[in-house]
Amino acid sequence: MRLDLRTATGGLDVRLGLRRWAIVVLAGWFCISATPLVRADPTPKRVLIIHSFGRDIAPFDAVAAAFRRELATQADRPIVFLESALDAGRPISTDEEDAFAAYLKTRFSGPAPDLIATLGGPAAQLVQRRRDDLFPTVPRVIMGIDARLVPKQQLRPGDAVVATSLDPQLAFKNILQVRPGTRTIVLVFGDSPFENFWRKVFEKASEPMADRVRFDFISGLPMAEIERRIAQLAPDAALLYGLLMVDGAGIPYERLDALARLRQASSVPVFSLFGNELGRGVVGGPFLSESRVGAEAAPLALRSMAAGPPPPPVTRSIGMERPAFDAQELTRWRIDEDLLPPGSELLFRPPSVWVQHRGEIAAVAVIMLAQVLLIIALLVQRSRRQRAEQEARTLGGRLMTAYEDEGRRIARELHDDVTQRLASLTIEVAALRQLKDDDAREGAESSIGGALSRLGRDVHALAYRLHPSVIDDLGLEAALRVECDRLGRRSGIEVELETDSVGELQREGALSLLRVAQEALRNVERHARATHVRVSLKKVGDGVELQISDDGCGFDPGAERARVTLGLASMRERMGLLRGRLEVSSRVGAGTQVVAALPAEALA
Repeated sequence: MRLDLRTATGGLDVRLGLRRWAIVVLAGWFCISATPLVRADPTPKRVLIIHSFGRDIAPFDAVAAAFRRELATQADRPIVFLESALDAGRPISTDEEDAFAAYLKTRFSGPAPDLIATLGGPAAQLVQRRRDDLFPTVPRVIMGIDARLVPKQQLRPGDAVVATSLDPQLAFKNILQVRPGTRTIVLVFGDSPFENFWRKVFEKASEPMADRVRFDFISGLPMAEIERRIAQLAPDAALLYGLLMVDGAGIPYERLDALARLRQASSVPVFSLFGNELGRGVVGGPFLSESRVGAEAAPLALRSMAAGPPPPPVTRSIGMERPAFDAQELTRWRIDEDLLPPGSELLFRPPSVWVQHRGEIAAVAVIMLAQVLLIIALLVQRSRRQRAEQEARTLGGRLMTAYEDEGRRIARELHDDVTQRLASLTIEVAALRQLKDDDAREGAESSIGGALSRLGRDVHALAYRLHPSVIDDLGLEAALRVECDRLGRRSGIEVELETDSVGELQREGALSLLRVAQEALRNVERHARATHVRVSLKKVGDGVELQISDDGCGFDPGAERARVTLGLASMRERMGLLRGRLEVSSRVGAGTQVVAALPAEALA
């Protein structure tokens, strides 16, 4: 078999050529896919806005503002807005119209705008009449024109219309509904051809309702005369503000300046027709939303400027919105909210006092609460002080009485007992000299000696009650043991004494603890009907604590607090003077415990 090298080589060349082309194609596709997508043409779109009256003339200024805002927001490229005004607040001659069209063509033809947007009927009619020689291929968006004036037969592909449909009778009926006592509706219009057109529209709309209410049209007058007339309106009248762009003196009014002056001068409620006037002194009702007109025109403008064949013309009509009312104006004119149409929206309701001044109210409330609490605390403190003063006076009187009673008792003991016994002993001693018999003399001497011994013991006991010298001689522990032994001998009660080594105590502290123990043991002997008493003296921290506990009948502490006893008051007074504490706890049938504690500073 013979191989044809040329054929084989040729086939190889073909395959290599195809492979190279495939590589080139794949490389190109890769480069294209790897390269970031080129942004859409960034060239700005030029939009020419032609105003019928002026850029700041209400209500068209609100339409233009919403249109510019929404168009710039929704567009995928920058928008350059070009603006011009026809100034149709007065009649425009043919020569002026020619000059204005020539100005537009000269001023904005390099390059031509991508869209022409007109505001109001005069501007729309001018552009329509001059369309063939004024940017004939540029699409138009007509805004703010009455639906009855839309030139439907003259619209071309790419054109769009957002018309408005005012309903004068709806405005009249709203006034009569919210103010049933209205007898006259006064309408105010300016003196431009455009305003005269609308005055005639409203005059015709009022004819079917002439049997229900009287209509008074004010137009063609200077502002001062209009203000004078509406200031003198009867209470059963209502003012409906139509349009006032130019008054009878030829003075123009921008934005809502005219409405502000009329609202200030009017002696009756003011109603209006456009949404941007709500919140500026008008009562409310069904409105035409200029902002909605501009907002709905923006996507239609983008549709008209889109690349490709121009879309067919489109027309939209915007009617009156659902009623909305100013709550503050309703309050001002005493209009009952129940008279509002169903579904009405109530706006600008004044915030409550709490919402407006909650910070100040909260601060005042806190201050007042603090003052009330302070007054209550002062009153409680005053009551406690008065009660304490009364108790102090009562206790002081009882202490004085006790002091006097004790003095009288000691005086009686000295006079009736000690003195008499001394006198008797004096007589016996005198009689002793006369005794000759030794046995009789010895018996008398023995009797006198016994009497003197008993008298000495009694005087010593009296002196101990006045001042226990054992404290000075042997200390508090020994004095407590003496008292416990004395109670055991007198009453037969089993007394248990437990003491720790508390060291040397200050005399006043030791004496106070001893007096507490004496009073507590005396109360056990007199009232407790106890069989066992436990007395303990121990160190607690840096201080000393004395406890006297019994197994007696106990008592009700509540009943005890109703009348402070002299002994208990004396114990508390002693502890209080040394900054100590006294606690008495008891329960009926469960005995009583008295705890007296002194701090370290009272012991040194």
